[in-house]
Amino acid sequence: MADLTASHKWTFTSTGTGKAFDVRGYSQGITFGIESSSGCTGVTQLLHRMGSSAGPYSVISTIVSTLGEFTTDQFMGPLEWVKPRVLDKTSGSTASITVYLQGNG
Repeated sequence: MADLTASHKWTFTSTGTGKAFDVRGYSQGITFGIESSSGCTGVTQLLHRMGSSAGPYSVISTIVSTLGEFTTDQFMGPLEWVKPRVLDKTSGSTASITVYLQGNG
């Protein structure tokens, strides 16, 4: 049975890019969960980079979320630096997008 080797969560109340998370050497399989609140729609990109956390990232997935939706996206590694970017999102104090990361080795 695979062991959980990485876990992280980003929460967005506006558009922007989350802080990079290093999964290098920890996880072979990565699962992202993207959840929009009940009053929120949005577009989220999952980004990846090798080497250092600085510099340009590659888009490995783009997810369009509707109201109160949960979407799963999975990748086989090895991956190194990953982070989400919310490009578009419903405005309002209760509109949020949460991105979860789980990895196993």
